[in-house]
Amino acid sequence: MGLWGKSTSAESRPKFLGGDGAQGAGGAKEDAFATTKGWSLRPGTAASGNDNTSADAEVLVAIGDLSATLGAANVLSVDFTAGTYAHDGSDDFDLVYTFDEAVTVTSAAATANNTISNKVHVGVQCLGPTDMASDGVMQLQYYSGSGTNKLTFRGRIPSAAVAGGYIADLNGTYAMATDGSSAMVDGNGTTVAAADADHDGGSAAAGADGASAIFGTDVVKTGSSVNTLTTTAGSSSGSVAVLTGVVFG
Repeated sequence: MGLWGKSTSAESRPKFLGGDGAQGAGGAKEDAFATTKGWSLRPGTAASGNDNTSADAEVLVAIGDLSATLGAANVLSVDFTAGTYAHDGSDDFDLVYTFDEAVTVTSAAATANNTISNKVHVGVQCLGPTDMASDGVMQLQYYSGSGTNKLTFRGRIPSAAVAGGYIADLNGTYAMATDGSSAMVDGNGTTVAAADADHDGGSAAAGADGASAIFGTDVVKTGSSVNTLTTTAGSSSGSVAVLTGVVFG
């Protein structure tokens, strides 16, 4: 087996890179992505040798037109920070998506409200710990990362959220959507299908094959062995798959 390949699977990334969040001899697989020049390393990482996230990506393996060979960019995984978040309308929550190619985003600036006009966004809901019913909606809006393979979506936790509550999907699919003039394209100018698609459930259009879920009770976070979702029961009724380890304090 070669030291690298030309497919969207993690195994195709250079084998001297670490997996599951580990740093190998040249960095981590989650920070490697396809460009027109070959397998490249996301700038600003420890292995890149500088902290300038705007620097040109370092080419690890030269393969001409690799990103074109792979086709349209796919979203591979999602990450978030587990912990206790304030529910007084002052705390933000981020979802960080990893793609197999650099993605350019056109989106209005993220705001600390649920306005999604001309924004790429992901809707979630805040559940109460008693009956696991919705206490409010949060629209996570594109925040940063355009031009790289990692995009951050940020939402302000609404004051309607309840202490001890959780975050769950809004419609059963963790769908990402564009609105108005917003858009996402890869390095070849191809529209990223995952920008207007479900990321969970039977119609999920994510993963390396563009047809898998990146959220699930058996789907791990980026570079981790921790599952993205955990089925949790309310203290009086209800049972819902919620983001693992995220709770309102």
